[in-house]
Amino acid sequence: MYKGIRFKGYKAFTADTYTELDNLPRVSVIIGKNNSGKSSVIDVVGMMYDRMYAFREQIASCADEIIAEIPVTREMCDSLLRGYSSIQGYTSGTMWNLSNGRSIGYRVEPEDSGGYIVEWNDRLPLWNTSYANGVGVDIGNERDRYVFRHVAAERNIVPEEEEKLGETLEDLSSTGSGASNIIRAFLNNSSYDETIIEDTLLKAVNEIMSPEAVFESIRVQQVQDGYGNIRWEVFLKEKGMSRCPLSRMGSGLKTIILVLLNLLVIPELEGYKDKKMIYGFEELENNLHPAMQRKLFEYIYEFAEKNDVQVFITTHSHVAINAFYDKDDAVIFHVYKQDGRAFVKRIESYLDKTRILDDLDVKASDLLQSNGIIWVEGPSDRVYIKHWLDMYFPDRFVEGVHYQFLYYGGRLLSQYSAEEMTELISVIKTNRNAVIVMDSDKKNRNARLNDTKKRIIQEFDDLGMMSWVTKGKEIENYIPKEVIEEVLGISLKKPCGQYELFPGYIEPYYRGFAGKKVKFARSVAEHMTLENMAGMLDVKKQVMELGKRISDWNGEPYH
Repeated sequence: MYKGIRFKGYKAFTADTYTELDNLPRVSVIIGKNNSGKSSVIDVVGMMYDRMYAFREQIASCADEIIAEIPVTREMCDSLLRGYSSIQGYTSGTMWNLSNGRSIGYRVEPEDSGGYIVEWNDRLPLWNTSYANGVGVDIGNERDRYVFRHVAAERNIVPEEEEKLGETLEDLSSTGSGASNIIRAFLNNSSYDETIIEDTLLKAVNEIMSPEAVFESIRVQQVQDGYGNIRWEVFLKEKGMSRCPLSRMGSGLKTIILVLLNLLVIPELEGYKDKKMIYGFEELENNLHPAMQRKLFEYIYEFAEKNDVQVFITTHSHVAINAFYDKDDAVIFHVYKQDGRAFVKRIESYLDKTRILDDLDVKASDLLQSNGIIWVEGPSDRVYIKHWLDMYFPDRFVEGVHYQFLYYGGRLLSQYSAEEMTELISVIKTNRNAVIVMDSDKKNRNARLNDTKKRIIQEFDDLGMMSWVTKGKEIENYIPKEVIEEVLGISLKKPCGQYELFPGYIEPYYRGFAGKKVKFARSVAEHMTLENMAGMLDVKKQVMELGKRISDWNGEPYH
């Protein structure tokens, strides 16, 4: 997978400056209002990865430039020298020392497998010379292994005439043409494994649709259209009901099936066995209930994680923001227009999220009317607090029903400007049923809270709202020593001090902690118990108060 994309000169994206999508994760969510340029970003990604994309999608005029960011590897340095012991005094080893951790650019020819190496951000020796041509050929050959599977915003599944599968990209189009025929081939043709449809696909459909609908079987049968033509129609049988043709069922179900055909069935075709799959899904929320959207998004994310694929999703649904914002391997890009020109911005904080809502003409108050909000800095805080609520109030509260988490972070509160802080507090106060959790960041017992935290505490106190400032330096200072020892299989000389910097404490035993905070939180939280958390600073006191607040929000007795 490429690390980043840089392009210019495509539709509303200007030709005089580059638009960049950097540090691409497993799942990239591209959000914006209609006609903002989201589909153009998908087109650029498709053209970057797949030389046949422009032809398949009938794109007449490609982007002026598309450059992929390629991290340099040791193998690329070896290939650069092509058997020479050194070139201009540089050996493979010295080139690796200079290039390790850096990237080169690869400018693709959208309608061809060719391309050539260009500078990315660093000017590295030899990479901008003819010696790099061979590496460019290697990258081009690797590009030929990528296939970009696209599901367009306008899509449908309809009865179809029987056709022999060509084992090619055209077997299933981005608009859904070919879907019925693929299902027919797998179910009826002995050359294919019918269990991929009957078991794998159907199980995934039910995982997303249940409990609203549970299907017992999927079949194809011949039907006759109004002109006497025989076509194959997909039928689904719901539990306790008679079978029903897919053409008479909701568009949301068809969307789910099209996504799953691309994820689960297409890779089983012989022509895809040695291909690397990249997916572009457009506006999956169309005709899908928000709860179903969340389940579909969750399925796609987990699939991408487990199967080492990359996914790009366009949406104008605010549901996607909360669905992906706390994911370790997902990022949200906001596409918007100014004076007719399209721009892309990476979303870093909750304030960025509220600005997206403004762009989508969605009022923040419409989103913040759940029974109560727990505001935390980031996803790792959510992991700990949710576990503690479940631990002290077993089977009592359900996230998303009794409360929800929202994030004010992306950077420390101390880094917000006064104007941004005023805006943040205004958003938080939209729903008075709110609690905010903040790290104290104290270095010792006598240290004082900064002015930003004092202001927030005062604002919350004035409204009778709860503010929880950690008794230690950070939320991680609540983690018992024995829990860390159990999870990491180590023996620690002493627990982390109340005001000790936790990243410095844990780094010798858990390398790269700063970039793995959520993963670490998930691994340690499940080992926290009432017994080993007893006496851990003020955790019990704060969580019990939090539980009382949630009970009040929901009109339930506190016990």
